[in-house]
Amino acid sequence: MATAKDLTRTLALWSAGSIVGGGLVWAAGGSPQVRAFGRQTFAWGAVDAAIAGFSATRPEPDPRRLRRILLINCVADVGYLALAAAAWRKGRTGDGAAIAVQGAFLLALDSHYAYHLEMVD
Repeated sequence: MATAKDLTRTLALWSAGSIVGGGLVWAAGGSPQVRAFGRQTFAWGAVDAAIAGFSATRPEPDPRRLRRILLINCVADVGYLALAAAAWRKGRTGDGAAIAVQGAFLLALDSHYAYHLEMVD
């Protein structure tokens, strides 16, 4: 069964990869769109790292409350995918692609843990 610690660890690993990978792509990107993808990925990684860091300092949350938060996050994640599509339509394909990757990952993460979260009676 999944736990809040598993969720935090997974988000921390994703954020580290986003920061390192995004930073490298941002610095070495050959076009403005590729650099935008890297910049956007780096920024999402920094935000995810802050959330994971904050979560790691908190006591274990009530599983029912955490599930509710994760389900609300799923709605936000769908919003990120819509934002990605809007950026893409406006010609900001690098930003749009990065937002889509992050939104899709977060939707998968949040929905997985909302479904598999270990409930304590």
